[in-house]
Amino acid sequence: MQSSKRARMAIFLTVFVDLLGFGIVIPILPLYAQAIADHPSPWMASVNQFLGLGGAGTTPGALWAGVAFLSFSLMQFIASPILGRVSDMVGRKPVLWVSLIGSALGYLMLALTSRFEWILAARILDGITGGNIAVAQAAMADSSAPEERSKVMGMIGAAFGLGFVLGPAMAGVLSGSEFGHHLLQTRGWHLPFFVAAGLSLIASLMVLLWLPETLTDEVRARARSHESRGHALVKAMKRPGMPQILGVSLLAMAGFAMMEGTFALLVHQDFGFHQREVGYLFAGIGVLLVIYQGGLVRVVAKRIPERLALITGLVLMGLALPLMPMLSGVQRFWPFLLLLIPLSWGSGMGNTAGTALASRLTPPEDQGGLFGVLNAMTGMGRIIGPAIGTFTFARWGGQATYTVAGLTLALALMLALNLSRQEA
Repeated sequence: MQSSKRARMAIFLTVFVDLLGFGIVIPILPLYAQAIADHPSPWMASVNQFLGLGGAGTTPGALWAGVAFLSFSLMQFIASPILGRVSDMVGRKPVLWVSLIGSALGYLMLALTSRFEWILAARILDGITGGNIAVAQAAMADSSAPEERSKVMGMIGAAFGLGFVLGPAMAGVLSGSEFGHHLLQTRGWHLPFFVAAGLSLIASLMVLLWLPETLTDEVRARARSHESRGHALVKAMKRPGMPQILGVSLLAMAGFAMMEGTFALLVHQDFGFHQREVGYLFAGIGVLLVIYQGGLVRVVAKRIPERLALITGLVLMGLALPLMPMLSGVQRFWPFLLLLIPLSWGSGMGNTAGTALASRLTPPEDQGGLFGVLNAMTGMGRIIGPAIGTFTFARWGGQATYTVAGLTLALALMLALNLSRQEA
């Protein structure tokens, strides 16, 4: 294991630049997909009719926004364990570079299209190569001691948070700019997605130029040995405590993704917000994540056991989600904003503690496979969450959606409570 400050900083900057692109897409994609779905292709109209989404009080566009999210997450679920395991055998650097190139191509396809079929193709491509966060996490684990895992995973979380600060803010500025309007009106091109493609390309260059390989030849040899073969998910499930941690990752992300996939729709419906305002709200969530992951995580890691931090994070999220639609509406905007604090900090606390616990339970030669499995679980959550959330929103509205999200977090909490102190 190499302990390299340079490696950590390079990984942090790579994840940050990559997440800028992802942050640009998140607030725009639901409204973008919904606008396209308002003029559906014949096959889309047939699906709407089959699901009973053509009548008054329904929102067919919410379903298709969910499909756009789901397609990415489904492919990420399939690909993440494979990419993570390949990185155990050939190294982190080449796998990370290839995945970033794939993201750049996916964003470029989004920028150039106004057809829903091409949106799906772009999200599928990005999802296949979207295991780069798992590889980055494994590289962080390579360059740190076990007792440092919560802190270094907090660096990944801080990169996420910064990406969600600047990415959505950039989305709002770019989509509302004169040049952005000009490109869209004259060419049908989408400036925010061009910028996201460029950022992923920059991140790929940073990997080539700055990132040293964090995996030693000895560890790679062990990963390629007969004893280390086997599906990463099967191996992870055999370790005490890992089934609970993986279940928590799946359910917590499913609940959070229900919010993530419908947040733009909720605030558009209840506050009349559009892409610019939605981008700023997501930026606010990013600021809160940075505050936690960049500073508070160090205090929590020193004073609160990781099992307790995981439980606390799930409780905060589970309480905040059902309250969000209750406090929507122009007269309740500030209380609505305050709920973003426990939502964001609960998410950061739970993710960091769960990831650190899982990494402690896994030997060095399997770290890439482990983080691939963890990201596959969160990817499955991103499949289940938007699928359930957007359909529930389309049929029954925001309150039903966010209540289901809260109940999903309650199930995750039950699994976390079942994790014994010895296993943690």
